Amino acid sequence: VALDVTGSAVVTGSLTVTGGTFIGDGSTLTNLQRPITSSATNFSASAANAGYYFRTGGNVTCSIGLNATQSIAVGTEYEFFQTASAGNLLFVTQSGVTLNSKDANKKLAGQFSAATLKKIGTDEFDLIGDLG
Repeated sequence: VALDVTGSAVVTGSLTVTGGTFIGDGSTLTNLQRPITSSATNFSASAANAGYYFRTGGNVTCSIGLNATQSIAVGTEYEFFQTASAGNLLFVTQSGVTLNSKDANKKLAGQFSAATLKKIGTDEFDLIGDLG
């Protein structure tokens, strides 16, 4: 069954959206969680780990590739939290990828620092958080 709504709609009961986008203020959404994963080795931002909450060690790199080599939907988010006291989680981009962050910082500031990475365009990402 396909549903195309223009204007407002009220849904009671349950709603499943496959391959679509929820648009709204989210005020009625509850119990949303990000899957938690741990990484002590380098990894890439990818469609397979989209939406994950990464608990990482230090001296770990998150690679961000071009859309042509790593297709990720615009709007995709990743969260990061560094657990190690030594080293930093570092974000590196493939040539042609734009990473927007305050003062062009590309690493977490240290232990217990956190950040969010969000894809905002074809080859453009915003990095927001406790960066150094």
